[in-house]
Amino acid sequence: MAKDRARPFSRKHRKYWVTVTGGMVLICALNIGVGMCAYEPPHEPERIQPVLPPPLKAPEGTIGLGEIPTPVMRAFAVAYPRRIPAPRKLAVAGEPIYELAFTDAGPPRRTTRVFYKPDGTFVRAE
Repeated sequence: MAKDRARPFSRKHRKYWVTVTGGMVLICALNIGVGMCAYEPPHEPERIQPVLPPPLKAPEGTIGLGEIPTPVMRAFAVAYPRRIPAPRKLAVAGEPIYELAFTDAGPPRRTTRVFYKPDGTFVRAE
């Protein structure tokens, strides 16, 4: 005999859906009652005060990335893409030279130092 799926509210199924619906209403009422009894109003949140370490002293001759001349930074970015340099300004024979150092992320972790003149001319790499 085939199951009767087309008539869920028929007289035959009434004894089930009334019981199930009543059970769901009872469970809902119990959940609301427990929630109302167990509810606590929110308290005032605590503000987190971060403790920052003191700033490190930069080595002699170190400059910020914003102080690198545009031609030097452009030449470095073309030659070594996806690298962020640690810049230093040196004076060699009275002429300023910019040293840009970076460390490779690979397993050898090799540090490369590149030297440029202020006009972006490559001097040497170590």
